[in-house]
Amino acid sequence: MPEHAKALYAPLQDPLLYRYVSQLPPESESALRRRFEQLATGRSPDGSQIWLNWAARAKTGPYVGLVQATIEVDHALIGYDIFVPFWRHGYGKEACGAMIDAALREYGVTSVNAIVDADNAASIALLEGLGFSRAWTGPSDDMPGHTDHRYELALG
Repeated sequence: MPEHAKALYAPLQDPLLYRYVSQLPPESESALRRRFEQLATGRSPDGSQIWLNWAARAKTGPYVGLVQATIEVDHALIGYDIFVPFWRHGYGKEACGAMIDAALREYGVTSVNAIVDADNAASIALLEGLGFSRAWTGPSDDMPGHTDHRYELALG
């Protein structure tokens, strides 16, 4: 939600989050708020995609990251950003697992994909731990000189 911008702006400034993605840190808290306003509509402008976005939080503590799914018909493409202080604590796996379960239950998703930089060992381990299988390897669409893997998970 737009009101999350205040709490999430600072952790989204860590340059380590952007090592394997073409995205840049938000320019300002107000720019992040505007982005969240667009995402909070829950749909792409043409209505062809459902956008699911969650700020993940420790049960008794701070926000630990963001998870998102873009759904078209019965297929989802997921992404996630776990904030650096919370890497390798299981938050990514738990948050992504809950998101995938919600996509299956609430939207009838039958397959899920994720694109990951071939050098991002932690993200690869997270996906494989959730049962994803590598389906493709090739040049990155958005990071020249990088190689990506596409991981797939069949549900139901």
